[in-house]
Amino acid sequence: MACISLSAAFLVGGYEFARSTVASLFIEAFGSGPMPYAMTLVPVLMAALIYCYGRVLTRLGSLWTLQASLGLSAAAFLAGYAALRTGWKPVVAVLYVFTEAYIVILVEQFWSFINSTLDQARAKTFNGPILGGASVGPVLAGLAVNRYAARLGSEQFVLLTGMALIPAAALSFAAYRLAGEPRPSAAERGVGPGPLRLRLILEHKVLLYIAGVVALSQFFAAAANLRLYSLLEAAMPGKDARSAYLGTFWASVNGLAFLMQFVATPLVLRRLPLSIILVGIPLVHVCTAGLMLAHPSLAVAAAALLLFKGIDYSVFRASKELLYIPLPFDARYRAKQVVDAFNYRFSKGLAAGGISLAKGLGGVLPGWAYPAISLAAAGAWVAAAVPLARKAREESERK
Repeated sequence: MACISLSAAFLVGGYEFARSTVASLFIEAFGSGPMPYAMTLVPVLMAALIYCYGRVLTRLGSLWTLQASLGLSAAAFLAGYAALRTGWKPVVAVLYVFTEAYIVILVEQFWSFINSTLDQARAKTFNGPILGGASVGPVLAGLAVNRYAARLGSEQFVLLTGMALIPAAALSFAAYRLAGEPRPSAAERGVGPGPLRLRLILEHKVLLYIAGVVALSQFFAAAANLRLYSLLEAAMPGKDARSAYLGTFWASVNGLAFLMQFVATPLVLRRLPLSIILVGIPLVHVCTAGLMLAHPSLAVAAAALLLFKGIDYSVFRASKELLYIPLPFDARYRAKQVVDAFNYRFSKGLAAGGISLAKGLGGVLPGWAYPAISLAAAGAWVAAAVPLARKAREESERK
């Protein structure tokens, strides 16, 4: 668990380099207006990548599939950096779409390993610290972007993203060797059509409930993200100043998550019923969306997104993962990529696509429209969390 946590620190630390700088480079090249259009392309890439992942998983197993995923992602960022050095403008859009896609596929592979290694009792204790150790990487990366973006240039951090995946691969390999490679049971091998075993989503209703909650959380996130970027573009026209601001912002997000992962998450998971946690989280976001409507400023938008991401990276993630532990291997390693990874970005892309369509039909959206979408999504999230909470309570009573 120490190895996989440290590996994840390099993975998400590298992602932090890309997330802050590629978004800023995109705004510099195209403005924030086309961002929703770029977001709508992410699910297309995700579908192709996850299908390939399922085929490779069948052939290579979980360990070497993860190693291949990390190696190919590193190669993509190194190639993107080389293209940036030539001044080829379209590569910025390609990197933006790829950055949104690759991280969730890799993160879900990490969680598939963790969920296959820990039982629920140990997971309630260790999921928070595992996340906390991982968050050290993005905290340090965000601070580095803040300090060095103007000095080195935003493009250099794309190179660092690719390089960070090399130690991530080595440490994840060590974790698999120490804990053992999760494998499907004899009864599961070769069972079910398709490389992703999508029928499992219908067989295990909890997966459908998780999918609904994840989708609505990303509707909230998409609108909140776009609100922040539009306000940031108006407040800071320079790309390196934006990169520095975003570096500080994401470092703050990960700093908050770090504290919650080590303190709040283990305490909450051990003291409160999982059903209460699952419903309580979206209620918090109902309040922050209301604040964004009432106080339309960069500071409030940043605070709302910061709180959302802080909770998402700690209590929400750790509690949601508990629901996967009793499920079979194919649900943890295959269906999970659709329920969490693809659904995560598809929902965000769908929200962005809806916003793009509204902008295309009516011109520029008023600023209040974004927090209004977030508020509606958070309210629907509360309603969707109720059956998921009921399922979690039934599972607890069965034990």
